[in-house]
Amino acid sequence: MTDPDLEALLERWVARHVTDGTTLDPAAVCADRPELAAPLAGLIAEYLKVWTSLDRVGGAPETLDIGQEGVLPAFEGFRTIERIATGGMGEVYKLHDLKLNRMVAAKVVRTDRQGAVSVNDFLKEARTLALFQDRRIVQIHEFRPDATPPVLIMEYVDGFELGKIGPSLEYPQRARILKEVCEAIHHAHSLGLQHRDLKPANIMLDAQLRPRILDFGLSAGDPARGHFRGTPRYLAPEQLDPSMAIDARTDVYALGAVLYELLCGVPPFEGREEAELLAAVRTGTPRLPVEIESRAPEPLQAIALKALERNPDDRYSSAHEMALDLGRHLEGRPVVARPSQYVSVLATRVRPHLQQIEDWLRLKLIYAHEATTLRAAYRHLDRREDDWIGESRSLSYSQIALYLGAFILMCGSLFYFYARQLNEALTGVAEPFVVLGLPFIGLNVAAHVLAHRDHKAVSVAFYLGGVSLLPLFLLILFHETKLLAVPDGTAGQLFESGVSNLQLQVTVLVTWAWSAWLALRTRTIALSTVFTLLLLLLVLSVLSDYGLRTWIEKSQWDRLALHLLPLVPMYGLFGYGLERSGRAWFSRPLYTGAGLSLVVVMQLLAQDGKLVGYLGGLSLQRFQPLHVSNALLLDTLAGMSLNGLLFYACASVADTRGTEQMKTAAWLLFTLSPFAILEPLAYLNQTAEYSRVFNWSYLALAIAMALLSHRRQRKSFYYAGLVNTGVAFWMIADHYKWLDKSAWAVALVVAGLVVLVAGFGVDARERRRQRPGA
Repeated sequence: MTDPDLEALLERWVARHVTDGTTLDPAAVCADRPELAAPLAGLIAEYLKVWTSLDRVGGAPETLDIGQEGVLPAFEGFRTIERIATGGMGEVYKLHDLKLNRMVAAKVVRTDRQGAVSVNDFLKEARTLALFQDRRIVQIHEFRPDATPPVLIMEYVDGFELGKIGPSLEYPQRARILKEVCEAIHHAHSLGLQHRDLKPANIMLDAQLRPRILDFGLSAGDPARGHFRGTPRYLAPEQLDPSMAIDARTDVYALGAVLYELLCGVPPFEGREEAELLAAVRTGTPRLPVEIESRAPEPLQAIALKALERNPDDRYSSAHEMALDLGRHLEGRPVVARPSQYVSVLATRVRPHLQQIEDWLRLKLIYAHEATTLRAAYRHLDRREDDWIGESRSLSYSQIALYLGAFILMCGSLFYFYARQLNEALTGVAEPFVVLGLPFIGLNVAAHVLAHRDHKAVSVAFYLGGVSLLPLFLLILFHETKLLAVPDGTAGQLFESGVSNLQLQVTVLVTWAWSAWLALRTRTIALSTVFTLLLLLLVLSVLSDYGLRTWIEKSQWDRLALHLLPLVPMYGLFGYGLERSGRAWFSRPLYTGAGLSLVVVMQLLAQDGKLVGYLGGLSLQRFQPLHVSNALLLDTLAGMSLNGLLFYACASVADTRGTEQMKTAAWLLFTLSPFAILEPLAYLNQTAEYSRVFNWSYLALAIAMALLSHRRQRKSFYYAGLVNTGVAFWMIADHYKWLDKSAWAVALVVAGLVVLVAGFGVDARERRRQRPGA
């Protein structure tokens, strides 16, 4: 059969026949290709002839003996030449077909060992092989159920077992062979059958190095049957657990084991006894092939380890997907496989280094801030390659293009929404559905498919693009259908017209819930960050019913801050709960959201001096000159400086007593705190309405902040001190009218030289202290 469409139609017919015994009408099957009905009917007739002949002895429970040890059995019409293989189900002999003058292979049932198989099991292999029309799978010629013993006559492959010839092949040859094997196994899977006993001995290579797959004796399609059967070295973990289903991914595991052995010459797991071997299969982790054979190509190693994942969900979803990755390698393109073992092995090997860091710190060989820097460098290795750019260990053109595309998509959707709002002539939902709705559906469907095909980085970017379209499409849909709308001019609405509070709340809630589901599904920081941002928008949309518009219009920032304050513990509790439940990737953005929310809330609360007032009614107005334009400015700026101290205190608690996932939020607060302390004083001096003593106080505080960086070992303190020292120098010169005076510049030059000399002296003293015996 050479027509691929005809082969596909036969596979469809056979699959229905095998599954439920249905005999489809060939004409109905070929409705789209009526010219194939006649040839399909002929192939079906041949298939049914073989199937019927096999059924004549179906149900025979007895096992058959092949004769005395060492005696070659005789078969009518054939001359037995030699025994060529002994397997778990039967023995294989090389025969000469006297009628057709050709070499064939004969397989007979073995009954000389414990656990001998029944004739039904043997017949199942014959029936299975009869289903195939694939050059890579041995063909059945004849089955003789009435012979003594019953014999299966099949194609003889004149070649070598893959396990014996594999080490002599070049790595590209090994990859090409296994790619063909994967494609053939996928063909079997398309008929609803799994091999379940794949191993190098069951793959023969002919003179042209073309693979031929043997021994489908354990093949089946029932996910609840077939446990503990097969060759232990190549069994998948689920084959050792009756509570787990067996499906096509079981063969993917065996294909991974075969590739592993091709790469480094040994199977993934070994044991002195079978119990030890099975325990290793259940819970063990194979060594990296490059540790055994340094020449093994890393992409092939990644493919093998991906197929060998202990959890079936983490493997390739099909043998076809594995074949595609092997094809990518053969074409010189990057493979998509990124096995989880890479992460676990890296974590295992990083752990001793982290312990060494703690030992160095205990022995005073390094400083505390150096230990923090080293730990952060190792934490960088925990980042995933399939997450967004901010979490990736490296940047690639594909990542840049993907997230740039998602960003442009978001910009386009915003401009489209804005254009719809300005152009009243545009009405109806048909156009928005085409522009925003269909891309949203398409992106999410594509992302779902790509995620199952191990294109996780692409799927995350597609999901992000889809999320950016959803809220704007919903807002346009609500506007055009008037659903949840209110009359224009209704009091208390955040927007004067176009979008009601309830429409906004439902839109944000739906988008927030969708992003939450995607974040849990993809386990990525990218989508959990979107979830975190949408939670803020959800709170703001709810506050629109409580006067958010009024607070903004009347600059009642303290009211807005007090209503946003619960968001800080909400983020923190969300993050802590998710971290405790094993979702650390979800908790980090929430902790960061808690830190940023704290900054925003406290800075809003400091506006108009309200924060100082909340602290027991304190006020700094008595220290203000009468001629200043803003009587509350000192209270406002004092509150902002107090916030800087609060940020530093919260960061210290999170850094010393918090979890590992809180470190990012701690770093953020540590970085902001010195700037939050100094910048209000800079603004105060910029007004030039207060005593010039504040100029010098600002300069002194900036220099003190730079010096304090040694004490706290925080470089952000040093940078904040330097920046603000320069600003203070400029403000002093401006306020005193010294910008055109060279004396001021000379004074700074002299001061710089004095500080440099002082630095030299401090360095010399430190060197003396470090000398032995000092």
